[in-house]
Amino acid sequence: MNEPILKIEHLTHVYSQGTPFELTAVRDVDLEIHKGEILALIGHTGSGKSTLIQHLNALIKPTSGRVLLGGQDIFESKKSVKAARAAVGLVFQYPEYQLFEETVYKDIAFGPKNMKLPSNEIDDRVRLAARFVGLEEDVLERAPFDLSGGQKRRAAIAGVIAMLPEVLVLDEPMAGLDPAGRESIMENILTYHDETNAAIVIVTHSMDEAARYAHRMVVLDHGRVAMTGTPEEVFSHGEELRAMGLATPVMTDLALRLRALGVAVPGNVYTVERMADALMALERGRDRA
Repeated sequence: MNEPILKIEHLTHVYSQGTPFELTAVRDVDLEIHKGEILALIGHTGSGKSTLIQHLNALIKPTSGRVLLGGQDIFESKKSVKAARAAVGLVFQYPEYQLFEETVYKDIAFGPKNMKLPSNEIDDRVRLAARFVGLEEDVLERAPFDLSGGQKRRAAIAGVIAMLPEVLVLDEPMAGLDPAGRESIMENILTYHDETNAAIVIVTHSMDEAARYAHRMVVLDHGRVAMTGTPEEVFSHGEELRAMGLATPVMTDLALRLRALGVAVPGNVYTVERMADALMALERGRDRA
């Protein structure tokens, strides 16, 4: 695998250190994020996911440990902090609540303007980001608050994409959307990934989304990395996941039930597509017999 864009070394974060309210949210985490990969970060509520991702673009500083961007500690200087915030785009949960400008165009342009880019490049980036998230040109001159919920979500994500981050980090990007909206937003994110080869980090509670889209998964439990690997590797530890308060994908559960009934479904089934392939293979085998 190529050299990591981001590397986290022994990162620990303690809130309210030295007070009666002291809380260790992240404990001695090591993690690498590589160009072009889609990484799913999963864990129960309170496992440290949101705290961890806020370190990636220098929003919060570790109590101990380092975050390296291209081999350089992002907290080394004001310049390195600025570079991290340009290279790592962070989309919070319900990002539409962060819209504040008079028009969608101005909201999307906010990040590129702060990067001191020339006006023609800002315009190019606004229109490119709008295309990536599926916003029509006529939407750009509308007030953000006049948009539908789904359009607001797209506009907020476009504001981060307009900075063309090498790493796009999304905290529950599909939260609160209906299934069609979730599918559409994820297709937009995948388009950005495919056309730029950016790394994508998705924080999600949905095991089915992680199973479907991630190349690699990291499971956090009480602030520590409890498990990492491909979806196939992680979901093979179903009992351990359930002990952490996490579910397994619906197709994994269905495969277990089918095997209990004597149907020879393989153990690596965790998406609808894999289940369909497995059942079709069984049917072909039955026809040949």
